Amino acid sequence: MTFRKLLVEFSIVFIVSWIIEFFYMGIKGIFEGTTLSLLEISLSFDNAVMNAVILTGMSQIWRRRFLTWGMVIAVFGMRFLFPVLIVALTAGIGVVKVVELAFSNPEEYGHYLELAEPLILSFGGSFLLMVFINWLFDAGKELYWIRFLEEKAVKLAKLGEIKLIVALTVVLFIGFLKKNPGILLAMILGILLFELVHFIKRSMEYFEKDGISARGLGGFIYLELLDASCSLDGTVGAFAISQNLIVITLGLSVGAFILRSLTVYFVESGRLQQLPYLEHGAHWGIGGLGIMMLIQLFHHIPEPVISTVALVFILSSLYSSIKRTESLLKE
Repeated sequence: MTFRKLLVEFSIVFIVSWIIEFFYMGIKGIFEGTTLSLLEISLSFDNAVMNAVILTGMSQIWRRRFLTWGMVIAVFGMRFLFPVLIVALTAGIGVVKVVELAFSNPEEYGHYLELAEPLILSFGGSFLLMVFINWLFDAGKELYWIRFLEEKAVKLAKLGEIKLIVALTVVLFIGFLKKNPGILLAMILGILLFELVHFIKRSMEYFEKDGISARGLGGFIYLELLDASCSLDGTVGAFAISQNLIVITLGLSVGAFILRSLTVYFVESGRLQQLPYLEHGAHWGIGGLGIMMLIQLFHHIPEPVISTVALVFILSSLYSSIKRTESLLKE
């Protein structure tokens, strides 16, 4: 995939979404939809880099499935169905009734979704925190970016199982402060899901079936869950920008498509190999996002602050990668 082809795809997707948004809400719909797309891109850019790292080890067919099957899951599963299910479970309302609310009374639907926000933040925050902890405390890591922290973390990892100790300490600390069994359960489920997905992913590395890599399927499942967790804050925060579910779904989906296309471009162009610290920046960004989601259980953090933190890590690691590549070329 060339960069020019990438720009053409982005242009087509934006134009189609603008036409639909204009049909529903006029110029206001276009403005809100575009804002939501940019929100999704800024909040989840670190996720695109993370995805590229994982996709590098996957076959071409699974990369394409990530863009096709994965996009369907991202749009209808995460941006539409997941919020509906969360509202249904927390408010005690039937799924059909929630869908009717989403279209007929979006303000009430948005209110119910805001009530469910603590559980969403707890679950997503703990899952993303596990992604970061699992990478940070990797005993086999040899390349360091923030050396004084990453090197110490690797030394601790070599002493024993530190990952779950850190994660469960965070869970107990937040559970003690909030004294809310729902939040505590959601955090434990986030950690359990991460461990379960990693178990499945590692197990599938040993199997091949009908010429299709089971390892690819494991990676695909992991990517979809990572995308889901990274989009949780954007899905909830979207109602601060628009109350129209169609515009929200379109806006977030355009952002998700652009990020997925960027992911494939990073992999197929070989840019990722030229930027060795980008994976580090993405993980630190994911860690920052997970921590901020958990902090929001106590204090609201504006979306621009969240996206800025992730972007700072990405841009800093990008700069460090370029400097390292230049120094290696000079030698």
